[in-house]
Amino acid sequence: MLRNQELHRLLASPNPSAHHSFAGYDLSALRLVKANFRGAILKRADLSQSDLSNASLQSAHLERANLRGTNFTGANLAGAFLRGADLRDAYLRGADLRGADLHGIRFEGANFSDARLEGAKFDPGVEERIVLIG
Repeated sequence: MLRNQELHRLLASPNPSAHHSFAGYDLSALRLVKANFRGAILKRADLSQSDLSNASLQSAHLERANLRGTNFTGANLAGAFLRGADLRDAYLRGADLRGADLHGIRFEGANFSDARLEGAKFDPGVEERIVLIG
């Protein structure tokens, strides 16, 4: 596991995902506003209760990640892989999810208000329920 100091150094670099895989890491309850996770490997990572508002997560791999209660306000998740992720109670207001893979997500209580969902891939019937929640 990364120590707090190492994590902050990695996140301050121009492209932390080029230097490290965060798969399976506990990154819960962290303030990661505007963090650059573009293309990062975050499979099975715990980002629950973290603040990722305005973060860059384009094409990030978040398969089966714990994103419960995470703040993604204004975050860019275009083309991200969220298959099987837990988004319950997550806040995605104004997030860009265009082209994201959202198959098998759990999203009870999530707020998708003003989120961009064009081209996102869902399980049958899920998109209609997400739009109603938003």
